[in-house]
Amino acid sequence: MFYEPRFLHRCWAFLRGHAWIPCPICKNRFGGHEWAAGDELWITERDSVAVCPLCVDEARKSNEENGYPRVERPPSATSSGA
Repeated sequence: MFYEPRFLHRCWAFLRGHAWIPCPICKNRFGGHEWAAGDELWITERDSVAVCPLCVDEARKSNEENGYPRVERPPSATSSGA
C-alpha cells in the first residue's frame, strides 16, 4: 500500500510547479515536494536520482553497499521549488 492518495500529491505538485517523477526503486510516481535533501540513490560518484519517501532506507542501504558515503546536503544547496 502506498502512502496517502497519490492524486492529491499529484495535484499539489502540478499547482506548485514541482516535478512528478517515477521512483527508480519502486516505480511509483512522487512529487518534488515530497523529496528531501539526502533522499537519493547514487548512480556514480557525481550523479544521483531522487527516490520517494518510502524507498529512502533502501536507497541508503544500496548507496552504502556500493561504497557511496551518506551525503547530507545543506538546505541552501537544494531548490525550494517555490
